[in-house]
Amino acid sequence: MKKLLIDNRYFLIPYLLFLTVVIGFAFFYTKIEMHIWANQINSSLLDQFFKYATHLGDGSAIAVLAVIFLFVKYRYALAFLAGSLITSGIVHLFKQLLLEDMYRPSKYFELFETHKLYLVEGVVLRNLQSFPSGHTSTAFNVFLMLAFITKNNYLKLGYLFIALLVAYSRVYLSQHFFIDIAAGSFIATVIMLLVYYWSLHWDRKWVEFNVRTKTSATE
Repeated sequence: MKKLLIDNRYFLIPYLLFLTVVIGFAFFYTKIEMHIWANQINSSLLDQFFKYATHLGDGSAIAVLAVIFLFVKYRYALAFLAGSLITSGIVHLFKQLLLEDMYRPSKYFELFETHKLYLVEGVVLRNLQSFPSGHTSTAFNVFLMLAFITKNNYLKLGYLFIALLVAYSRVYLSQHFFIDIAAGSFIATVIMLLVYYWSLHWDRKWVEFNVRTKTSATE
């Protein structure tokens, strides 16, 4: 595990910094105050960018990447699918059973706050199941897995940047609060780390194969 953490420090250390900042702000400000602050930063260009960037956190991203991994190495595909499914299960446990009545920003401000949110035209807003953010967890599943199989440290940092953009898109679009995206990213990161580490200990030869070859993908 130590080597895995060190090899991916360009993703994990900046991510921990992001998580620390969000948690730090949460100690001094409410999630409502944090959302109002973020909601004031907007433009038509950002509207269009985040409106489409958020789709990188759709569930279809998992299906597409899993298929791509089948052409690289079965180990990657299986580890990615296992980590994503476990993450999804935990996220949905919170969203649909434990905290299903938690309001999303647009509904919360509609009911309890006098502040009028800036909303992006054309975005369908959901009312409940705010915590944690499913799109964020999906994005971190996808881009952390890509970081695992990438040797270039700057690419690892780039993957984190994209994952954070997807996460922030959920706040920008008023689909989630900051605490929602922090929780979603944390669940995905921990689960994917554990599952990928476990996958490194699979000693079956076939996991090194891919759909294109009958021999090991490392040969």
